[in-house]
Amino acid sequence: MSTEQPVRLAVIGAGAIGSIHLDRIASNPLTELVALCDTRSENDHLASQHGIPFVSDYRDLIARDVSGVVIATPNHLHAPMGEFFLEQGIPVLVEKPIAESVAAGLGLCETARRHEVPLLVGHHRRHNPLVRAAKELIASDLGILLGLVTMVAMRKPDSYYDLPWRRTASAGPLLVNLIHEVDMIRYMCAEIVAVSADADRLNRTWDFDDTASAILQLRGGALGTVFVTESTPSPWSWEASVREGMGFHDAGQDYARFLGTEASLSFPSLTLWSYDRAAGEPGWHQPLNARRIAVAADDPYQAQISNFAEVIRGKAEP
Repeated sequence: MSTEQPVRLAVIGAGAIGSIHLDRIASNPLTELVALCDTRSENDHLASQHGIPFVSDYRDLIARDVSGVVIATPNHLHAPMGEFFLEQGIPVLVEKPIAESVAAGLGLCETARRHEVPLLVGHHRRHNPLVRAAKELIASDLGILLGLVTMVAMRKPDSYYDLPWRRTASAGPLLVNLIHEVDMIRYMCAEIVAVSADADRLNRTWDFDDTASAILQLRGGALGTVFVTESTPSPWSWEASVREGMGFHDAGQDYARFLGTEASLSFPSLTLWSYDRAAGEPGWHQPLNARRIAVAADDPYQAQISNFAEVIRGKAEP
């Protein structure tokens, strides 16, 4: 049994994702939840539920002797808050996207490098066993990766945009949803080296494009297509396909496909499609075999917090 003291973490932002981080930190044996910061005083009840102090100014967390902070605020606040703590030598886990613009994100990364303080981005899907299994299958079973097809298609209710920041250019499905798929492609397949894309406001009237389509070229030559919209009834998205306990309806459909010379993979069912070479020359006249890979479920948000704690202790990489 470890005799190390738990890593002292605070959460900034008491919205949907911030509340998840509060619960996971409080229940993780590697961490101690020491404070909640939010500008909305009506959220102090969340701090009371966890028996921790509630503060309205994130700079006051310095006095709480925190070992690290989780930033789960509106996107445009990620960079200034992150830079403040990194300059104090305090490691940061910032929710995705890292910032609202490329320039702000690069600035935050530069601050982390200059002060040699860990900076992690909350791409929790990397910790999902389904994603890790898919990464291994793409590398081991598909042969030469030729391409991929993925969608981010859902209907967000109008009430989702009651929060003013969600109607700004720092929000929208590209920064809030598509950013996950971009990260998963880079993690599971290869780096993206070229993009051709178009986007428009076809339904919403806010300060962002609500629909977009892109063609990607990956290092190694594979090609991919991505379509995203937040304005259609659809079962083809991570939220409608992967059970994460966040209240989304599970439609039970695969929303992504990875295509190789030896097999193709449907995700998230992890179904491998291939030919039986013993039955003759592989080709479109032969029947396809479908093999579904079983993977034990795990809580990616909890795994992410454990990783953050071990990074702070110097025992793991981000």
